[in-house]
Order: sequence, then C-alpha cells, then structure tokens
Amino acid sequence: MVQRAFCTVLSGLAFLFFGLPGHAADIALTLATLPNGNHKYYHKLLEESLKAQGHSVIISVKDNLPQPRIVSYIEHGELTLHWFLQTKERDGKFVAVHHKLTQGLIGQRVMLIPKGDEAVYERVKTLDDLKVTGKVAGLGQGWFDADVWKESGLKVMEQAGDWKQLYPMLASKTRGVDYFPRGATEIVAEAHANPDLAIEPRLLLVYPRDFGFYLSKPHASLKPVIEAALEKAEKSGLQKKLIAEFFGASIASLNINKRIVIPLKNPTAN
Repeated sequence: MVQRAFCTVLSGLAFLFFGLPGHAADIALTLATLPNGNHKYYHKLLEESLKAQGHSVIISVKDNLPQPRIVSYIEHGELTLHWFLQTKERDGKFVAVHHKLTQGLIGQRVMLIPKGDEAVYERVKTLDDLKVTGKVAGLGQGWFDADVWKESGLKVMEQAGDWKQLYPMLASKTRGVDYFPRGATEIVAEAHANPDLAIEPRLLLVYPRDFGFYLSKPHASLKPVIEAALEKAEKSGLQKKLIAEFFGASIASLNINKRIVIPLKNPTAN
C-alpha cells in the first residue's frame, strides 16, 4: 500500500516536471520547400509556435517539389505535413489540423495578367461584368479554386502536371489562358519573378476559404500538439506578427482595402 502510494506520488511529480514547457517533446518535421519561397512563412509559423510551447523542433526539407509530388509524399508519409486549401476531400484523405493559416488572406485573390492587359478589366465591377469579358482563368488541375470558378460561372483552363507552366502560358497570350488568380500572400513575389506579367490593379476576387495544415496519417499523433501550439500563437499575437513580417509589405502594395470586391461562390460539395 505504501509502495503504491509512493509510486503514485512519483508519477505525479514526473507529469508535472515533464509537462512543463521547457521539457516538452522533441518534434522532427520533414517539410517541402517551394521555388518561389512561399513556404517560408508556414515553416516559421510551425517552428515558432511549437518552440513557444517548449518543444525542440528539427526541420528537414525536400526542396522544390511540384504539387503532385507533395501530395504523393503526404500520402506515403515521406512529408510530415503540408499546407493546402481546406476541402472535404482532403479532410477525409489526410489528417486535418484545424487552424486558419493566413487568417483568410489566401481566399482574397488578385489577378496575374500579361503586361499591357490592364485595360481589359477597367470596366469590371461585378461578377457578371467579369463573365462578360469571356476571359479564361488558368488554374492547376484539381485545385479547389477551379471548382470555385466553375461554380461562379467563370471560364477555367486547368493545367495538368506542373501548374507553374501557367506563367509562360499566360505571358505568351496564345495558350488559351488570360489571367492567373493568386492569393494576396503570393502574387507580389510571383509578379517579381515573372517580369512579363503584371498585377491587375483594381479587382479582388474573394471566397471564404483558407489554408490549413494536413498531416500524413503516420504523423497523426502530432495533430493535438500542433493545433494547441497554433491556437496559442494566434492568441499571443505571434501569428499576426509573422503574417506582418512575411506578407505585410506586399499586402500593403496591393491596396487591398481600395479594390473592388467581387464575391465568388463556394462549391457546396466541398
């Protein structure tokens, strides 16, 4: 009886000791990098959020993976997690970490267009106006955005394979694609990297969806740990600070608050 009581006390002390933030678990993550650098915010958010909860974080990377390979690597457990737009299909296929990673910014879409085409959209003020132009959006095959555009009655050309081929296709003006809608957190860097393209200056195409982290199933045990860390990061202001650090200047340059907002329709099946 005394021995059992003594063991109980030791167990309680061990819980208190190892439950302290300074003694939280080591966490090893294998993540993808992207050629345009758009991964940096998501890596930093993960690392800083987990470290703030006392975890030691070790990140190894697989560089410059195309999205189909990222999906395959998540399916086979070769990546720990990745960030995707939240959909019901992905919620069933992977392990969803419930947290809005850009606080809605990724659902605010700005059009990347060929330089010199700005006048094409000068009279567009509504969704119907955009439909009347007959212009075709280029999007990756199977992207959630493609379903949004179709649901909204807009024309779409879906690029199979490497979606980054949309940049030269758009610049050529001869490949059946007229604009490439990109998230407010993405488009400035992509415009700088593609000097034949320009940022359409007036419109903001909006739908209520955000990026979320999706874990591969072999790493499902990390879900509550990461969710708790991200929730604390939002409440403490850490996430807001990192959004400002990585995206603040580019968001300001887009004049988001002065653009004409065109709401798009979320597909009900997703």
